[in-house]
Amino acid sequence: MKHLKAVLSKIAECLNYHPVHIILGLVTSAIGIYLICKDDYYFWPPCMTSFFNSDYIGTWALLTGLGLIYVAVKKAIPSNANNIFLLSQCGFTGGETFLEFAHGIIANNNHMITFSFAMLGYLLITFWIIRNDNSLDHKTAKRIKKRDRQLERR
Repeated sequence: MKHLKAVLSKIAECLNYHPVHIILGLVTSAIGIYLICKDDYYFWPPCMTSFFNSDYIGTWALLTGLGLIYVAVKKAIPSNANNIFLLSQCGFTGGETFLEFAHGIIANNNHMITFSFAMLGYLLITFWIIRNDNSLDHKTAKRIKKRDRQLERR
C-alpha cells in the first residue's frame, strides 16, 4: 500500500508539471496504437494506401506521443527534445487532419469530417504550446540582451 501511494504521488506530481503535454502524448499514442492495429483504415488515394496503412505512420504517432509524455514528466523540460517532439506532433497531426478530411469528403462520411475538425483543434493546441514555450522565449531574450550589450559597447 505504501508503494502504491508513492507511485500515485509521483504520477500526481508529474501531472502538475506539464499536463497538456501529457494529454497530447496520450491521445497521440492512442491514435498510433489504433493505426498500427488497423491495417485498412486509409483507402484514398489508392496509390498511397499501402504506405498510409503501413505501421510506419502508427509507429511515428506512438513514438511522438511517448516522447511528449517523456518531456512532460521531467521537472525542467529538455528544450531540444521538446522542440523535436512538438514539431513531430505538428507534422503528424497536420497530415492526419488532411487525410481525415479528404477521406470524409471522398466517402461522404460525416464522422471522418467531424474527426478532421477535432484533429484541427488538436493541431491548434499544439501550435499554442509551441507559441507559449518558455524555453524558446528564454533563449530569444538571452540573445537580445547579448546583442544590446554589444551595441552599448560600441
